[in-house]
Amino acid sequence: MLGRVELMLAATAIAVLAGCAHPIVIAPDIASIKVPATPVIDKKAGYFISVENRELEVTTPGGGGDKIRYFPYRDLETGLYKVLAGTFSSVTRLGKAPTAEILNAEGIAFAITPKITTQSNSDSIVTWPPTSFTVELECHTLAQSGSEIATTRVVGFGNATFDEFKSDFPLAAKRASTDALNKLSTELGALEALRN
Repeated sequence: MLGRVELMLAATAIAVLAGCAHPIVIAPDIASIKVPATPVIDKKAGYFISVENRELEVTTPGGGGDKIRYFPYRDLETGLYKVLAGTFSSVTRLGKAPTAEILNAEGIAFAITPKITTQSNSDSIVTWPPTSFTVELECHTLAQSGSEIATTRVVGFGNATFDEFKSDFPLAAKRASTDALNKLSTELGALEALRN
């Protein structure tokens, strides 16, 4: 039976072999998020991110055998709000999963629930920040009746070289988040289902 010291040494060895998971923030450059070129939809919208998703920490590959960890929903929420505020005349955060009863009670015409998937990698064997990052953003939109009227899916891409990210480690991730949200802004602004 292994003693306490041997167990601690084994755990340390596993952690070293597995590489470190460096914390980063993948929040977009808010100033670079564009509002749709189309007129604002004169309706109230709500968005829902569950507590579980807001607290979800994701770990993906970095460089040099290391990993990165971050909170995708928490990091992208402000950017998502900006996109929705540029699309609709009024936006509110929903505390519960949207239902027809909740939407009618709060006068919300549309409820948007995002699903975020991320990927990262690096072509560097000596530095840990990712050199490429992908953010897939899928938004399910419900009408006031509670029925789904649209699913919008966009993929944002971001790349960064060592000279670029040496002073901003999550730069590739930030670029991917900004790209995804700008694409979402364009797609939502063009959705006819939201304007009927």
